[in-house]
Amino acid sequence: MRKRWQRVVVLVVLAGLGLPVLPAPAQAPATWTVVAGGLRDQGAVFANAFFPRVLDVHVGDTVVWQFAGFHNVAFTSGQAVPPLVVEEGGKRYLNPQVVFPQGPRTYDGSGYRNSGTPPEDPKEWARFRYALTFTKPGTYTYVCIIHGPAMSGAVRVHPAGERLPLTPTQALQRARQEQAASLRAGEQALGHLRAQVAGGGVRVRMVGDAQKGYSLMRYTRDPVVVRAGTTVTWEMADPFEIHTVTFVGGGPVPPFVVPQPQSSGPPKLLLNPKVAVPTPDKEYAGSGYANSGILTPLGAPGPHTYSLRFTRPGTYTYWCPIHAALGMKGVVVVK
Repeated sequence: MRKRWQRVVVLVVLAGLGLPVLPAPAQAPATWTVVAGGLRDQGAVFANAFFPRVLDVHVGDTVVWQFAGFHNVAFTSGQAVPPLVVEEGGKRYLNPQVVFPQGPRTYDGSGYRNSGTPPEDPKEWARFRYALTFTKPGTYTYVCIIHGPAMSGAVRVHPAGERLPLTPTQALQRARQEQAASLRAGEQALGHLRAQVAGGGVRVRMVGDAQKGYSLMRYTRDPVVVRAGTTVTWEMADPFEIHTVTFVGGGPVPPFVVPQPQSSGPPKLLLNPKVAVPTPDKEYAGSGYANSGILTPLGAPGPHTYSLRFTRPGTYTYWCPIHAALGMKGVVVVK
């Protein structure tokens, strides 16, 4: 209070002397950080949230998203969210409006802005960044199109000089705390990830939690042990991810995305039909290829379960090719 009155006295004196009164120096733009996702337990626990979920900044400030997973950041300005997958010539491709950057690096609440996605290799995710400078006050929501509306965030842009609840350093500390809480919740769920016996069959649930912001990239902690003749059903219980249940019969795990180079511009990213499309198998004897096709998240249209009846004793490994780089595989032991 005393310093403020001293400044007032100085201004009055300068004005009385006819000297110019210079304006206070403009506030320097700040840079803020949002963390997209997170990983623990060798990829078994996968955070599907933005940290912090809500960020307060000033006009002219820049927000940098640091990626810790395979995500994108999309501002749609109230328009329809572009689909993740588009069809062309009877084939399905990842939408270039989602996987490649779109729009300038400034935002006033209008138009489409998109970060694109990091490389598929998890080792490259931490190097990926996206920066956006906000030029108009307002509250702007954004979404990870890959993981649907359950993974969203907001940037609240305040007029210059308005008091903010946190500094950039404090906001990053909160982000780390929120991320750690999501990953801890996922680790607790991982500790209880077991198959369930029900009605003479066995159910394997693929788990995630929208409120706590995690998905588990494992089917079960331990092999599923059944008798010959048992039917195992895999069930989606994840609001974020797509998965498959793919028995390769001793062959290689097929890639989920097949790049198709073009004469100019980026490649087309074909969804491999061998992964995306189900095989007709209802029984499995331990040889050959059996595949669920894409199982969709909770709340999304599409199949959410897949069942196989095991007819021959043996030990059978299966994969989710979509998340094979994170080690998502399971084992069924038939006695």
